[in-house]
Amino acid sequence: MLREMNVHTDWCEMTMSMMREKQFEACERRLFAHPGVALFSPQATQKDAQNLLSGSFDDLRGLSSRVLVTLEDLRARVLGRLPLEAAYLGASERELLEKLLIEDGELYLSEWDDIGAAEALVSRLWCGFRAEGDQWRLMLPQMLHEPLSKALTSQASRDARERLYRFDATIHGLLYIAGLLHAAQPMGLFMHDVMRRQDVQALDVARRYLQASFEYVTDANGDLILLHPGLADPYRMVEAQPSNGIFTLELSQEMLAGGINGMLPEEADADEAMQGALRGALRPEYELEEACEDLRMLAKQGVSLAEMETVMASMLSVLPTREMLGALQRLYLRTPHWMCLRAKQAH
Repeated sequence: MLREMNVHTDWCEMTMSMMREKQFEACERRLFAHPGVALFSPQATQKDAQNLLSGSFDDLRGLSSRVLVTLEDLRARVLGRLPLEAAYLGASERELLEKLLIEDGELYLSEWDDIGAAEALVSRLWCGFRAEGDQWRLMLPQMLHEPLSKALTSQASRDARERLYRFDATIHGLLYIAGLLHAAQPMGLFMHDVMRRQDVQALDVARRYLQASFEYVTDANGDLILLHPGLADPYRMVEAQPSNGIFTLELSQEMLAGGINGMLPEEADADEAMQGALRGALRPEYELEEACEDLRMLAKQGVSLAEMETVMASMLSVLPTREMLGALQRLYLRTPHWMCLRAKQAH
């Protein structure tokens, strides 16, 4: 999912939970800008083709502003890669697509958690989207029902699911450890370990999978940079990368396992102490684990202790206690910083 940047000076507005809400809102805005008709709908016009291209994964480096496309060309492009692409979908996309096929191609979205997968299916140019009052309608044209159903139940699709699960876990783990990743490395891993083929179409499918499954921004070259959801200002870290945009990590199995589980071994004690200090003192809108995770994500990106104290105070229904401030300081000192940001650890 594309990350729309809106960096604030107040870190209370840049916690992981706040950014998650803003991501959903940005996704909603992009879907509301959709033409309201699917590429393969009988009602689609040549004018719709250009608008559909501009909101799709095919609009690489602003292609839609330089090239005029016809419905026929765009449909041929989508159908040409569909059998391969449909075998490599994230779990949430697959689940939503299966619901659409069961419901004969029309589904009213009722869960916020579905909106990211819905945008991905729209961006792949398989589905259309229309807002009808307070209801959001996702549409899969009849022309795609048979080819998608066939692709989803193919042996290649079944064989890929376990490999996709391992790939997702690995990349999420690396993002937890590093904060961001240039997409060249994950795409290479995706083609080698998941697709087990190296060609132009595989590269295209790998890129689209990353766009659908991870938060990302683009750098000055138009390349994808995958982001951890808690990273508030990725461009500060992009500027600190090597000139080729690629860096190496020396990882132990323990570190990677911690990244996959969402907490490094050296962070566990500090997080437990933070939860103990905040238990029963949070405002009603905050969950304990989520609040502690927000604070840990701030520490990982080098936010000062004073700023973290301000964020913590905003979460509380009482004044900060000495125990809370002590637990926060321990969290601040024991949390490794992301990638090029110098770590301050006390072991």
